[in-house]
Amino acid sequence: MEDKDFLELIISERMGMHHDTFKKEYPLTEKQAAEAEKADQAHELLFQQLSAEQRAMMELCEDVTNSEATRENEYYYRAGFRDGVSLDRLIKQIREDNK
Repeated sequence: MEDKDFLELIISERMGMHHDTFKKEYPLTEKQAAEAEKADQAHELLFQQLSAEQRAMMELCEDVTNSEATRENEYYYRAGFRDGVSLDRLIKQIREDNK
């Protein structure tokens, strides 16, 4: 496995772990759960009224939007990871310089 593939695997695993932790530590309130259910029902009702071609277009739009949101979240996660590594290196360098 190449370094890039290994890094991808680690980041994917860590993001999944953080997602699970987030859902446990910050569960939806009853109001949020009710709103999500209402939105899901409205979405389903809307999709039932669309033709197959219109549904396909809406699904494409949703897929692109979700993909972009995922890309953005991954970017911020990676940026935080890089910042953490850089900060660790900086602290180690400062400690080494102060010996």
